[in-house]
Amino acid sequence: MGIFGKTDKRTQQNSATVIAAGTCIIGGISTPGTVHIDGKFEGVILEADIITIGQTGEVIGDIKANNLIVNGLFDGKIDCNEVHVLSSGKVIGEIRYNELVIEEDGKFEGQGIRKSSNLKSRYSEIEQKINNIIVSPAPLRHGNN
Repeated sequence: MGIFGKTDKRTQQNSATVIAAGTCIIGGISTPGTVHIDGKFEGVILEADIITIGQTGEVIGDIKANNLIVNGLFDGKIDCNEVHVLSSGKVIGEIRYNELVIEEDGKFEGQGIRKSSNLKSRYSEIEQKINNIIVSPAPLRHGNN
């Protein structure tokens, strides 16, 4: 609170939660501001506007935020509007996103699901046919039998 009980909106909008290199936190963070991680965090981060995982940062857990920038390591589940994996970033797990950018040399191992996508895979419709061809191919016939 500022002078005379008024809230200083500028301070609230610019506030950031920082987990410094060499620091390990296990738990949860819920903030409308930004979170920057250079250390290690295990747990859940909710409602943040921007989360940045620095080059030395490591996050294992769940993230639900507006924007996520990964320059270090993330392992878990992501639900963000925008996800940006930088060239030294590594993401393992599941991403739900509206926009996904993976820079050259950035790594993503897992499943990506675009929110509100109209694209539907038809692969499951023919998967059994493919398995029948691979597992039990029809016998070859040579000559005139």
